[in-house]
Amino acid sequence: MALRALMLAFAISLSGCVGISTQYEGNPIQAEDLAKVEIGTTTRAEVLEIFGSPLRIDRADITGLAERALARYQGEKLSLEIDPSLFNDVYIYERREIDRFAILLGFFNYVVSDERSDRLSIFFDKAGKVLGLGWTPGTEGL
Repeated sequence: MALRALMLAFAISLSGCVGISTQYEGNPIQAEDLAKVEIGTTTRAEVLEIFGSPLRIDRADITGLAERALARYQGEKLSLEIDPSLFNDVYIYERREIDRFAILLGFFNYVVSDERSDRLSIFFDKAGKVLGLGWTPGTEGL
């Protein structure tokens, strides 16, 4: 009886699974869409039409920036000149791709994950036109 229980426990410990998966988050950012964006001409509405809704909309933390500058200043007078464009919105787009390979056994687990992303940041001026953009491709090779 003890031998059967031992063999059953050994057989259960050998059972397991292997998993391979690819996960996508966000919309693909195409090179031909990037070419449609013209600095100083393309509007916020046109950006939304080309790329859809951004992952998030950021704005620079001007208060924190000023507080850090004041904390480091030692003197009687301080004047800060802050670029007004920092008060405008920044649209952040990101396409993330995650490849995973997993072996799950009763006594041994092995997981490998490869995550890469493309990131696009679009800055706007007061009039709502594109002031600049930052593009970081990172999903090549997946």
